Amino acid sequence: MASSGTCSSFAERHAGVVATLAAAHLVLVSLFLWTGLAENPSSTPERALQTYKNLAGIFRDYRFFAPGVSSDIRAGFILQQPDGTSAFHAFLSENLEVGLRYGCIVAASMRDEKVRDVLAQSWAAVMLGQHPEATRVSVVAQGYQLPPLEEYARGARPAWKVVYAADFDRKEGQP
Repeated sequence: MASSGTCSSFAERHAGVVATLAAAHLVLVSLFLWTGLAENPSSTPERALQTYKNLAGIFRDYRFFAPGVSSDIRAGFILQQPDGTSAFHAFLSENLEVGLRYGCIVAASMRDEKVRDVLAQSWAAVMLGQHPEATRVSVVAQGYQLPPLEEYARGARPAWKVVYAADFDRKEGQP
C-alpha cells in the first residue's frame, strides 16, 4: 500500500512539472509573438531567450494561422555547359530530415533581401566547384503561391512562381 501512494505522488509531481513547463513555454511563445522580446539581444538573458526561441522554432511569422497560409518554397540550379547544353539540379535530399532543413534554409534566405544574393552566390560557387565543366549556374527559387480563399472560390489555383533568379558565370582562370 505504501508503494502505491509513493508512485501516485511521484506521478502527480511529474504531471505538475510537465504542466508548469508547458505553461511557461506557452507564455514565452505569446511573448515572442506579440512583443519584440529577444529580437535584438544585447544582454546575456536576452541572448538565452533568443537561443530558446530559435531552438524551439518560435518565430513571429506564424503564417500557418494567417489569412494567407504560408507558401512552400524550393530552389534549384541550372548548370550550363560550354557546348550550350544545360542540366537542372534540385536543392533536395532523399533524407526527409535533411530535406526539411534545406527547405528551411531556402525559405529563410529568400525572405531576407539583404541575404538572398549573398547566399545565392555561395550556392553558385559550390555548384561551380562541384561541376568544373560548367560555365554558368543559374540559381532559381520558386514559391508555391496559394491564392486567397475568395480567389480560389472564383477558380484561381495554387501555382509555383519564380521568386528569385540569378545567373553566375565562372570567372576566367578559375577551376
